[in-house]
Amino acid sequence: MNSSPERVEISVLLPMHNEAKNIERCVNEVEKKIKFSFHSYEIIIAEDGSTDGTDIIAARLAERNPKLKFLHSPTRLGKGKAIKKAISVAKGDVIIFLDADLATSLANLPRIVETVQRHRGIVVGSHYTGGANVKRPLSRILFSVAYNLLVRMLFRDGVRDHQCGFKALSYELAQVLCSKSESDGLFLDTEMIVQAKRLGYEVTEVAVDWRDLRGKGESKVNLFKDALRMGMDLLRFRLRLYTSRVKTV
Repeated sequence: MNSSPERVEISVLLPMHNEAKNIERCVNEVEKKIKFSFHSYEIIIAEDGSTDGTDIIAARLAERNPKLKFLHSPTRLGKGKAIKKAISVAKGDVIIFLDADLATSLANLPRIVETVQRHRGIVVGSHYTGGANVKRPLSRILFSVAYNLLVRMLFRDGVRDHQCGFKALSYELAQVLCSKSESDGLFLDTEMIVQAKRLGYEVTEVAVDWRDLRGKGESKVNLFKDALRMGMDLLRFRLRLYTSRVKTV
């Protein structure tokens, strides 16, 4: 681990847009899990143009807790850009980002951090690795399987789940990937994984326990709009890689 006194063992990034119902539970559960497992840590709320008071609650929590950082954007940046903004100020030797609803269990967090510390690459939560325990709507399963199959066909990265809302990576790799990634939206997860593979970093998939904890009508996923947007991002990224390869030949 970096010996700088400003650095900490882990940074947990929590991108949030309109999460007033979840924010306090999320922060409390994350801190409860990490405070006894790590010597030093920080939690960063990357609040992204919320209109439901998430920013007000986050500011209040940060005033009470010196381990909590609050980043506010008055306008919507997109999940990817909010994550990159948080990475730019993170001080953790290992950087983790999680969805605010905590649908992915935190049970394996210490082992996942140890994996990143060992190989300095990226650990990806996976719905499809052996041992995963997942309960989600059939429509989302079908979209996810089709999307991940398409990514594997285009980039041959061998990764089975690119979009699970749980990633952990080394500080150094996070800086490299932020400088190379162009996506400001949901596609950032896929772009980071593919770029890490292309750069020769180890990508480890870890089975997760996943539960849809949002009530009916509360999901932040719009299958049609998000599928169209991510499909376009995927094709643009593929074209960008192809163009850059042609220029170097």
